[in-house]
This record gives sequence, structure tokens and C-alpha cells, in this order.
Amino acid sequence: MRDDLKQMLVSSARRCESDSFIDGDPVQFPHRYDNAKDIEVSGFISAWMAYGSRKVFLRILDNLHSIMDEAGGPCLYVREGGWQNLPASGDDILYRFYKWSDFRMLCHRLNDIYRRFESLEDLFIPDRPIEEGVYRLCAEFNGVKGIPLPGSTSANKRLYMFLRWMVRKGSPVDFGIWNRVTPAQLLVPVDTHVYFTAKALGLTVRKSADLRTSREITAQMAEIWPDDPALGDFALYGSQVM
Repeated sequence: MRDDLKQMLVSSARRCESDSFIDGDPVQFPHRYDNAKDIEVSGFISAWMAYGSRKVFLRILDNLHSIMDEAGGPCLYVREGGWQNLPASGDDILYRFYKWSDFRMLCHRLNDIYRRFESLEDLFIPDRPIEEGVYRLCAEFNGVKGIPLPGSTSANKRLYMFLRWMVRKGSPVDFGIWNRVTPAQLLVPVDTHVYFTAKALGLTVRKSADLRTSREITAQMAEIWPDDPALGDFALYGSQVM
């Protein structure tokens, strides 16, 4: 990678990874909580919802968190079955392709996981490739709309964004409450914006925003941040190349 490109990405990451990033991003919702379990549940639900119109999904997430807070917070809402009391019909639209029944199913699967494990982190085995843990995580939610099938070649942007939140430490944005996965294992979450930015900068030659593209971009970022390549997510987000 060229030195000038490295310097530009480092500068972009420093500028974007700040408290001001939180407002307007779905990470704002888990930032409402101090309890690690509330952060984890809120983070997973927020990442699941984060697609399409940012303005719209942030409004819907705000409403969902109000519902969960009335039940004592996201963790209690999921563990104690508060989602079973939703008044809306399961066929009513929640957001775009999601119905309220999809949200119920997501919460039901979370409830089942928390009956067997203390944390979603327990699905990840230390020193094993992160993609193995992602496979197990997807398997737990198999059939839930919005979560890729286990072994999918999708970039799985929203799950890797959630993992970035949970794993990266010492960040004003990310929480770093998990220990089984290291920041060095993370992949850069790749969506359309990140993909086209990376392509414009010559960081990938891939023709689609899939898992292989995420690996390729991550390898490039590891040249700058070998112990924390997902910091490149902030660098690409703030790069003015589009």
C-alpha cells in the first residue's frame, strides 16, 4: 500500500472514531446502557435492524428500545419473554422486509441462547478463526429473516459490525466487552459504501461486496493496523472519495 494512502486512511480513522460518530449511528442504542448484557442484546438487535434508510431504521430502533426499557431493559425483555406481549399482529410490517413476527422470532432465539449460555460470546472459541464463531452464531438464528445462512458467502456486514462493537477495546465508539475474540481476528464490515470506497482506493479488485471482498479489504487494513484491522471501517467511512 502506498505511504500517502496509509497516511490518508490513518487520518480518516482518527477523525471518524470519536464520540461524535455515535449520534446518527445504530451504535447509539447500546450506548444507552451500562450493563454488559443490555449492551450485547441492544447491540445485536440494533445491528440486525441496520439496513436501508438510516433515518427510518433509527426511528424504529428508538421505538423498540422504548418497548424494551419498559420491561426493564433489553436483557430482561429477551430473557423474561417480554416480546411475547407485543400487541401488533405478527403479520404487521415492522420495517421494510421485516414483520413483527420476525422480531419475535429473533427475540425467541436470543431467549433460547441465553438459557444455554451466559453470552453470545460463548459461541466463539478462543484462538479459532472468527468465521467459525460466525457460522455457529448464524446457525443459532437459522431461519430468522435478515441473518445469513450458516456458511453463506455474504459479507455479513451487520454481524461483523456487531462483533466490532463487542470486541474492539479502548474506543470511544466500540465497547470491547468480549474477550474470546481479539481485535486482530475481526473482519472489516463491508457494505456497498465501504465496498465502493475501497474499490476507488484500489484496496480490492473484487466485483461484489461478499465475504472474500471483506477478507481482501481486511488484509489491506492489517498492513496499517495488524492488531486492529477493523479500525479500517472508520477509515473507509470517513474517506472522501465517492
